[in-house]
Amino acid sequence: MRIDLTENWELTGSYPGFWAFGRSMEVGVQLKGIVPWLPAEVPGSVHWDLQRAGYLPDPYYGANAPACEWVNQRDWLYRTSFTAEASWKGKRIALLLDGVDHSAQVLLNGERIGSHAGMFVPGEFDLSASLRYGERNTLVVVVERSPDGVAQLGYTQQVEHLKSRFGYRWDFCPRLVHIGLWKGVSLQISEWSRFDNVRVEAVPGADGGGEATVSAAIDSVRSGRFRLTAELYEPGGRLAGEAGYEGQAVPGLQTVRQRISVPDARLWWPNGYGEQPLYRLKLRLEAAESEGEYRLSDDHEANVGFRTLSFRANPGAPSDALAFTVAVNGEPIYIKGWNWVPADQLYGRDREDQVRHLIALSKRANVNMLRVWGGGLIEKDLFYRLCDEAGILVWQEMMQSSSGFNNEPSVRPAFLHTVSHTMRHVIRAKRNHPSMAIWCGGNELTEGGHLDSQMVPLTDRQTNLRLLRDLVSDLDETKLYLPTSPSGPSFFLEEAHAGEGRMYDVHGPWKYAGETAHYRLYNGSDALLHSEYGGDGFASIESIQRFMPADRMEAGHAGSVEWLLHGYEYWNMDDQLQYLFGDSFGTFDRMVMASQWLQAEGIRYAVESNRRRAPRCSGSLLWQLNEPYPNVSCTSAIDYYGDPKLAYSWVAKANRNLHVSLQYDGISYRPGDTFRGLIYVTADGMEAGDLTVEWTARDEKGGIVANGAYALNATVVAAAFAGTVEFQVPRAVAVFVTLDAVDAADGRALADNEYAFAVKERDEEPPLQAFLALPATTIEWETREEDGATTVAVRNTGETVALWVRVSGTTPEDGGNHPVVRPLEDGFLIFPGETVRRRFADILPQDRRWRVKAMNTPTE
Repeated sequence: MRIDLTENWELTGSYPGFWAFGRSMEVGVQLKGIVPWLPAEVPGSVHWDLQRAGYLPDPYYGANAPACEWVNQRDWLYRTSFTAEASWKGKRIALLLDGVDHSAQVLLNGERIGSHAGMFVPGEFDLSASLRYGERNTLVVVVERSPDGVAQLGYTQQVEHLKSRFGYRWDFCPRLVHIGLWKGVSLQISEWSRFDNVRVEAVPGADGGGEATVSAAIDSVRSGRFRLTAELYEPGGRLAGEAGYEGQAVPGLQTVRQRISVPDARLWWPNGYGEQPLYRLKLRLEAAESEGEYRLSDDHEANVGFRTLSFRANPGAPSDALAFTVAVNGEPIYIKGWNWVPADQLYGRDREDQVRHLIALSKRANVNMLRVWGGGLIEKDLFYRLCDEAGILVWQEMMQSSSGFNNEPSVRPAFLHTVSHTMRHVIRAKRNHPSMAIWCGGNELTEGGHLDSQMVPLTDRQTNLRLLRDLVSDLDETKLYLPTSPSGPSFFLEEAHAGEGRMYDVHGPWKYAGETAHYRLYNGSDALLHSEYGGDGFASIESIQRFMPADRMEAGHAGSVEWLLHGYEYWNMDDQLQYLFGDSFGTFDRMVMASQWLQAEGIRYAVESNRRRAPRCSGSLLWQLNEPYPNVSCTSAIDYYGDPKLAYSWVAKANRNLHVSLQYDGISYRPGDTFRGLIYVTADGMEAGDLTVEWTARDEKGGIVANGAYALNATVVAAAFAGTVEFQVPRAVAVFVTLDAVDAADGRALADNEYAFAVKERDEEPPLQAFLALPATTIEWETREEDGATTVAVRNTGETVALWVRVSGTTPEDGGNHPVVRPLEDGFLIFPGETVRRRFADILPQDRRWRVKAMNTPTE
């Protein structure tokens, strides 16, 4: 039985160690602490407890973060009380601290009962002999000041703990180091025997059935009879199979293995390749008393997915390349992913709704893998459960990361012990999730640092990473282990090395590379896996207004403290935007839209380029899905408040199982130039039969410049070339190319895409200035409720194409607590006289205030 201790917590603070004295040595007065006892949340974060009590400003607003940096330099005392029932006497009573960030002393009724260090390993304390049964007991957990940490720019070899790194200062968040009880606190009450560790392996059989193997390690304090029952339930709740065991326990640990056969087992598949049926495993451990009766001593539940997991060399890969192709149930999976960072910088507070929102958006965007970045967290179990349900494979890094000046993790014996102890627990705790696929030693671990002429990714010959490799081999041998990401041998995606066969798993770049250089880079890539890359873009105006003072809501304040704290020290786009577009934005809103389009164009093209090289390229993971702190500009596709940027929508489209894309050499042209592009059709997890691929080039008024069509009379596997787009660029402001793939038999639309190209009269013009020079147009929209959903119909009533139309729905009366609602297909073109409709399920008109805007429509 587990009893959560989540209510009636209080908090006070102390200078490090002062709390232990109790009274002043000089005058004998009781030391009161640095704040009076105040209400606290557990799980929670000290910063937010102080903010709610009025002792801290909102650390996420304006320039407040530096005023909050002192918090983690104090000790913080959490206090609660509970009644120990008289009936508990004689049982095993354990106090479990699931998440102490980062170390703590524990006192029960004023007496110290132990200490704990490590935020990713639970602290456990035996209270059986210490409790006052039948009375109230007072529990105090003293969370000690955080260890000195290493920020993004420092020395990895100096890191001697596994506390989350990013809070010490990273390019997407200020220095704001979390401290507190970031996971739950509970009492575990059992008889003399309980579960220590459970492992589940569920694999399909050759005859359509499946077999689940359950290995349960049992911890007993004495000998005696015990009974173990294992039941497996189908997704609908019907019993699928069961097994039982009765035996004699001995003091210490022993393992019992049971097999449950399941006829007609339903297979678990990654998102886009099939369904994700989850079976429910229920274990009961009963211990015999002296009179021969059995009592429930412990229980355990877990989700189970029947699937196989294997890894293969990429077709045509060099013999020394690692196996980057993931196969589930024997089917090769093209990796369509993002990198995941914590949903909140102060991650102890309740962010369940935000995590659910982010995973739901990931599934909608056709994502089938998330890489949990090594500078963040071993996430709370909710994250992995949601990935199980969504069919999103997890690449989990082991909380080690680069530090710029030096990127090699410590091999000191004490630290290696910490790594081994921590990751042994983590692997055992997470390995049962069907979504778990890859373990990785850490992020960007290399010989030397970023200032060296060439960074060489470490291999598992390095002592620290070899230790982790051996742990995975011993504890979770069906998963792939990568020593680091990128695993090299080249670190960066670089044009200079294109075609040399040196780029296996690479990182970068993280910005749009230019009007021609960007396309040259990705067209020439021969990387086998692209595990981190991206581009920066602004958050929406609606989001920036939530954390930026009104007098800073314009580009002229880019050098202010507020902007620098909110991402602009690293992700300053001023020079890039001015070079590409000129300085004629006119409004801050148009500057925001231009930055979001640049991010969307850059990473959409990269995603499509990698897909066109499948299966030799096994996939890519963009940096980064989300952000833990609100930023003006960042590489995230979804901002802190859950509002998707334009890049999210365009990548979601590029990730569709059946997709049509265009390869081209640049985004800006002169009148009279010959435009030439190559059309490709890509297909994952499906078979595409005979297709007709149509293309049309138009000017800004919708006039047809050129068009054509191609028949693709073969089943598309991975990627197939369909035909060439070629025309002479007219004297126009811009040219737009649309692609449509239709079923050759019945004309059904299967996939579509659209691209915009700037036309400039003179070489000295900014390459993309034409997009700002497009004549203004007007749009109208109306909403209609139908079948419990809302349809927004947008019509272009002007004479010029509406450029990158965005639709958003907000709920103003809730104070901004709910994310902005946007269609999955957003940022689209509407030519004069045309109407585009977007449907929103389960959203009624009265719930939302709708806004529709384009780059060249009047702003509010």
